[in-house]
Amino acid sequence: MSVRRIPFRVRLTSGFAAVMILLFGGLALLLHARFEAGLDQAIDRALRTHAGDLQTLVRGERQLPTLPESGGAFAQVVDPSSGRVLAGTPDAERSLLTRPELRRAGTASGFDLINRGDHARLLAGPADTRSPAVLVVGDSLAQRNSALTTLSELLYIGGPMLLILTCLTGYGLAAWALAPVKKMSERADHIYGEPSGERLPVPEANDELHRLGETLNRMLSRIEDALARERAFMADAGHELRTPLAILKLELEFALTADSTREELQARLRSVAEEVDRLTKLAQDLLVIARAEQGRLPFAKRPIELQPLLNRLATRFATATNAGGRTVRLGSTTELVVELDPARLEQALVNMISNALRHGDGDVVLVADEVRGWVEIHVLDDGPGLAPDLVPRVFERFARADRAGSDRGAGLGLSIVEVIAKLHGGRAHVRNRPGGGADVWLELPGPAWRECEAQSTEAPLSGTAPG
Repeated sequence: MSVRRIPFRVRLTSGFAAVMILLFGGLALLLHARFEAGLDQAIDRALRTHAGDLQTLVRGERQLPTLPESGGAFAQVVDPSSGRVLAGTPDAERSLLTRPELRRAGTASGFDLINRGDHARLLAGPADTRSPAVLVVGDSLAQRNSALTTLSELLYIGGPMLLILTCLTGYGLAAWALAPVKKMSERADHIYGEPSGERLPVPEANDELHRLGETLNRMLSRIEDALARERAFMADAGHELRTPLAILKLELEFALTADSTREELQARLRSVAEEVDRLTKLAQDLLVIARAEQGRLPFAKRPIELQPLLNRLATRFATATNAGGRTVRLGSTTELVVELDPARLEQALVNMISNALRHGDGDVVLVADEVRGWVEIHVLDDGPGLAPDLVPRVFERFARADRAGSDRGAGLGLSIVEVIAKLHGGRAHVRNRPGGGADVWLELPGPAWRECEAQSTEAPLSGTAPG
């Protein structure tokens, strides 16, 4: 099974156990070695002290006395040539050393340690007697071995039990620490797409889990807001589709009546064509917004001259507006060459001009200028302006001013204007003019702004205009 599929608390406990095994195992080996070395050093010191005492006892003696015991240690004085025990403790009647060991001890300059495995430890050297002799002092390692066995049992039997208890405690602590995550997971299972306002429980401690819960709750709020906007968008789109479809159905039903004259049929068909045009425009606008949100809207920038483009748009709208006594004209415009997508920019300007003609009065004036390195393209009209409550939401989808006598519109034109402005790295603005009328304008990156970008050591925020 893959390690990633193991529950997190099990992985956490396993990692904790592995670290504890390494630490405890190393500590146990070090403690055992240090304890064993300490016992051996204590035995060696006791043997040397006992050997010094016995040297004083046998020094210059021709007739050696019986050697006394000291704390369970044993001793003897041995003739190095014959191996005969000249004197010793009661339990050391036979020579403790072999002939080669006796010869080496008799000629040594001091006392040497001789190990007898795990049974005894000996100290042998020349005895300070009148005749040559070897003094041997020894001690049993039974107590030392017993102490080491007890320590080993504590370390290697009690240690694993303590390690298991520690790991179980660590598992419980991990479960306790992850309990808020479990609560958040259980709550998340009951949160669906409906805007219920439910949020994940956040622990009180100001830690990583608290910040994670706050972040997820903010994400849920954004998702609910997005879903609410999408539902409102679908409802508005359905409402916009219902009106022309109802008119289409009504006009076709009238056209199918037997007593309709030719003129009436032509009028009905012209009305049907108008509603089809409106449906086509609505479908195109919805497609532009959908593709823009998915990042799939075709977009290709190239250097263009603004003044010829604005002249062409003013000429195009002149024919449609002259009959109503209104004109679309070009105001004071600076000659600018800007890197833009001409098709998208023209689409945005057409929407802005159409909006001014539909909801405003008087002439519509196009103005382009460079302001602080940004290109501003304004569409001005002389009408009553925008309703105060509409100004903050004029670029929202299906935002319209319900004014008597205004042409019907879907309310997507200025939303598309804002989408196109953001595609160019700029913004769309609107305001009411002090003398009356509305001012809708695009703020787009200009040549000076791009030059600043190239010279700057820090990358500017995309789509953000200077305040």
